[in-house]
Amino acid sequence: MRPLILAFLGICCLAAHVVEGVGSEVPDKSICVSLTTQRLPVNRIKTYTIKEGSMKAVIFITKRGLKVCADPQAKWVKAAVKSVDSKSKTKSNLLQTKPTGAQHSTNTAVTLTG
Repeated sequence: MRPLILAFLGICCLAAHVVEGVGSEVPDKSICVSLTTQRLPVNRIKTYTIKEGSMKAVIFITKRGLKVCADPQAKWVKAAVKSVDSKSKTKSNLLQTKPTGAQHSTNTAVTLTG
């Protein structure tokens, strides 16, 4: 009887631990503790964010998902930010100017009678 009660209590404790963990994830907060001085190839950068606070930083997010903190005052960082911005503007412009099916002209004549 005791081993059964002990097993039941063990399962209850395990279940309580698992249920407590669900939904309690802390959102990923990017905190830079150091800044890289090594240049990051622009073709590997997917996007970036700018973090203010005790340590100002540009956080580059690579195509593989790696986050790299860099000094926002460095020349290579400014150039990389400009490059990423221009790439995103180019993609945005291409998406906006691409005609959709509703925008194609047709040669069908419509006659209205009234």
